[in-house]
Amino acid sequence: MKIKRIIALPFLIGIPFPILFANWDHQVWFTVLAYIFAFIGAGLAMDFKEYKIQPKFIGNVPEDGIKPVINQTWMIFFISLVINLTIANLF
Repeated sequence: MKIKRIIALPFLIGIPFPILFANWDHQVWFTVLAYIFAFIGAGLAMDFKEYKIQPKFIGNVPEDGIKPVINQTWMIFFISLVINLTIANLF
């Protein structure tokens, strides 16, 4: 499990862009690669089957005090996506 997380770290922080596309000009399709790298990185770090769990009670929490269920895999994906898109736009 730790090896999968070590492999996931470069995908989470956008390392493939400087390695693979160092001599390229900015391309529009880097956006698609940013989505793919973020999806793979979050899936390796948190486990791909965790993508299926749906968030519940987001927004208006009922009065009976049910706490919201937030899917951490999706949160890692969105944070990683922002980082990957930033790195992709620097090239």
